[in-house]
Amino acid sequence: MNGQIKNIQQGFTLVEILLTLGIVAILLSHGIPYMRDAILSQRVKNTASDLQISLNFARSEAIKRNASIDIIPTGTWNGGWTIQTVAPAPILTLKTMDAYSDLTISGPAGNITYLRSGRLSSAVTSFQVSIAGNSAIAMRCVNISINGMPNAKIDSDSNTANGCN
Repeated sequence: MNGQIKNIQQGFTLVEILLTLGIVAILLSHGIPYMRDAILSQRVKNTASDLQISLNFARSEAIKRNASIDIIPTGTWNGGWTIQTVAPAPILTLKTMDAYSDLTISGPAGNITYLRSGRLSSAVTSFQVSIAGNSAIAMRCVNISINGMPNAKIDSDSNTANGCN
């Protein structure tokens, strides 16, 4: 070692890098489909939650204002909805929700009206939220009880024909 410089290698060899990239590619190819389903499932969950929160908000505003409140779909429920006060008083828009793409939201045809008591003006109703054409992702339902309170459920049997069981 007298006067000699020791040559120390630093870094990775080409074989090590290629082997690592191969392992990462295999892991990604198996994990991406599951990640896609997880993302779609979360979108369904978030949309059902948005709907439940909007219904709670409308019910709360009806009680607080001692007046009826409408939830009006924008075309269909997939197109979003608007929460507003009911005529004859000046109509105030309280909240607007944007459209949801690639989702199917089925609900009652027409408006939902909360009376000043916090109850619905019509019969008890239900919404179903699912991914269009994908039965692998569990559907979520938002049901409005007789007292006007909404609650969300997940479909346990993957049968959209019978709602959430």
